[in-house]
Amino acid sequence: MNVRTGSCLCGARKYAIDGEIGGVWVCHCSLCRKASGSIGNTILIVPRAQFRWIEGLDHGETYSLREIYTITRCRTCGTPLPAEVDETNFYVTAGTLDDPLEDGIVVHLFCASRADWDRDKEGVRYFDERSTSGSD
Repeated sequence: MNVRTGSCLCGARKYAIDGEIGGVWVCHCSLCRKASGSIGNTILIVPRAQFRWIEGLDHGETYSLREIYTITRCRTCGTPLPAEVDETNFYVTAGTLDDPLEDGIVVHLFCASRADWDRDKEGVRYFDERSTSGSD
């Protein structure tokens, strides 16, 4: 069985996912944009039977932003952590994976709510690593 692990930035909270994952979902709603400070949340929907915490259960802080929207972050580094919001699945923030996923984005949600800047401009530049200045 394939096992992938993940953790927060400081390594205080760790988890494992057993088996295959059905690809990445990207939510562009305004709540996910605010919570992430970016284009939205990128998540993996993982059945509860496949998910387990390995370490750091005491390092999570959950914030209830709305009745249907909560976010859990590491108490030490602030990394958004997998959410336990229903009885069926964990909603794992894709960026916390430590192992390659070997899959890609399968769903974009709330596309009508995308930020107006969430588009590549003509001439957009790509770097394998960070650029050395704004004019590179």
